Amino acid sequence: MTFLLRMITAAVLFFSLAAAAPAAVVQADSVRVLPISGDIDGSQAAFIQRGLRQAAEEGDTAVVITINTLGGRVDSALKIRDMLMASDVPTIAYVTSRAWSAGALIALSCRHIIMAPGSSIGAAEPIPNTEKNIAALKAEFSATAAQNGHNPGVAEAMVDKSQGYPDYAEPGKILALSDGQAKELNVSDGSADTLSEALALYSLGDASLTYVDKDWRDDVVGILQNPYVRTIFVALIIAALLAEIKMAGIGAGIATAFVFGGLLLLSGNESLADGLKIVAAFLVSLLCIGLELASPGVGIFGLAGVVLLFGSLFFMLGATYEAVYILAGGTVLAIILFYVVGKHLPKSRLFEKLTLKNRSTKEKGYTAQADYSKYLYERGKTITILRPSGTIRIGKERVDAVANGTFIGRDVIVRVVKVEGSRVVVEPEPERHPKP
Repeated sequence: MTFLLRMITAAVLFFSLAAAAPAAVVQADSVRVLPISGDIDGSQAAFIQRGLRQAAEEGDTAVVITINTLGGRVDSALKIRDMLMASDVPTIAYVTSRAWSAGALIALSCRHIIMAPGSSIGAAEPIPNTEKNIAALKAEFSATAAQNGHNPGVAEAMVDKSQGYPDYAEPGKILALSDGQAKELNVSDGSADTLSEALALYSLGDASLTYVDKDWRDDVVGILQNPYVRTIFVALIIAALLAEIKMAGIGAGIATAFVFGGLLLLSGNESLADGLKIVAAFLVSLLCIGLELASPGVGIFGLAGVVLLFGSLFFMLGATYEAVYILAGGTVLAIILFYVVGKHLPKSRLFEKLTLKNRSTKEKGYTAQADYSKYLYERGKTITILRPSGTIRIGKERVDAVANGTFIGRDVIVRVVKVEGSRVVVEPEPERHPKP
């Protein structure tokens, strides 16, 4: 009975404290605002990546991409498109003025689109407007729009002017829409004069706003993502390792390769897990090359190092067709650079084994071809019948010869009348009759 009384008392106390405890605090809505303006390039892609990562880490309710751009690089727009489509945080595009070309793709990549009065979207024909480019970009626009609930037919007409769109663009004219037309064709959710009004359409009018601006870090990453800059970095990595092999493995080449490899990795879009795998492969490749330098002649470390090096660089560059072109261009540039600079570097024992040192010179008794010109006008005797070719003896030497126009028998005195490279031409020596 005492035990039961104690249990009842404890239960009453527990529920009393629970009732007296303050209600759980509901976290207020927060929205992160990422403005895109000017030309779309690598720095814009790096900026959006940083902003989306911060939004996920801070638990923001939504991300707003404010857009005012005439377009830019398609590859950078595609990177932004992929990041927005993969975002776990809901995304809203607010077109403040123009979302043309690459800007239209970015807007369609967001789950919701709101447009300011007087703004426009579309005009996304690629340059150059080849059939291949149009078909590829048209498919991207259509798939992106369909996945986010926007009108895919309209998205296609923004890229391919040949199909047009009834009542809005005749065939042969590219499609661009005003804010009202975009609402009519189910591209946008409506119009709003301000960002606050746009957010109010999604019950986020009272949300706290965090504005993020593009800074120097994004500009640096944008420069590092330039294909020409990446090609130079690959060339410097390969040339540095070639120099390391030639200079007896003093460590400077491997250190240089490590630095530029780190810059390439910094410019990538890999996740932390993938980034660590790539770093591990790259470091192991440098370690294998270092072991090959320490024990030249083994071969297995060098082969493994080369395979891991090019494999890690391929994934650092994004594992795309562009990565193959960059690797190929960087390798050719590295060979040229090493040819120009390498002759001034000291040689190592391993480099001596990898290169041909012996030379066939006249001083060592080597000649590219025997010199038969010394036999011109010399006399000799046939050893075999010349039919028309055979062998003659000039002095103590046997010489292959060719008869000049007729067969010549054995043991006939002949004279060399012509030498053409290794071809010795002879004719019978005229008989000399004694004077009467």
